[in-house]
Amino acid sequence: MTRGLPGKRVLIVEDNPVLAYDILDFLKDIGAEPVGPALDLQSGLALAHAKHLDAALLDINLGDGELVWPLAETLRQHNVPVIFISGECTRKHFPEAFRAFICLEKPTSNDQILTELTAALAA
Repeated sequence: MTRGLPGKRVLIVEDNPVLAYDILDFLKDIGAEPVGPALDLQSGLALAHAKHLDAALLDINLGDGELVWPLAETLRQHNVPVIFISGECTRKHFPEAFRAFICLEKPTSNDQILTELTAALAA
């Protein structure tokens, strides 16, 4: 079985530059085409509107009280699979529309990211 996501365009929105670039490097290693990373909501929205996306990896809290929900809603409306990667995976704080979405608790492994992306893209 081929391990990877060749050619899949995956948006990265993460306010921690070290984590964002670690995810970017991992996506490149598995053949995906990273989009971003976006370090804030506005940059994420701009990339989402400018690029065709196959999936998205989104941090929930982007710092200074900025939350990713408007971007997640835009992606949901365009049927782009979203996986949250956050230190805040408590579902009671999620808007109703996102309570069934996958949320990987930080820190997470690259294997877990690959597993969830593969499943989301196959659905």
